[in-house]
Amino acid sequence: MNKYVLDTCVCSYIIKKKPDVIETLSRNVIKRENDKLLITIFNRAELLTGVLLKESPKLKKTVEIFIDRLEIVYFTEAASLEYAKIRSELQKNGILLDDMDMLIAACCVAEKATLVTSNLKHFSRIKNLKLEDWTRD
Repeated sequence: MNKYVLDTCVCSYIIKKKPDVIETLSRNVIKRENDKLLITIFNRAELLTGVLLKESPKLKKTVEIFIDRLEIVYFTEAASLEYAKIRSELQKNGILLDDMDMLIAACCVAEKATLVTSNLKHFSRIKNLKLEDWTRD
């Protein structure tokens, strides 16, 4: 069984039912019905931040239902070591990435999970991070 962590952008596509990507996303999810779909605690925080900013009870309920259906990957000791490796390597090379993105990536590497994102260019700077984009065929 493979593990796939859905990045916040992918979660947003699903929650908002974006018609231009939802069909492709659905096909990719169906293909992996025997695999684990996950989010990290940091994706959860980003989704909940969006809910609080929008102040929409309907969105709040939709996001809560979505989050409840997925297993959450927490920030572990192994993930903290991966984060340190990722951050120090990027910093030495003068590459700046958002802390949340590095934390999400660290959780994926520690869990040996693939990050599902539509932002491959951004995350491809992180060594040892497996990536897939389920928003395109």
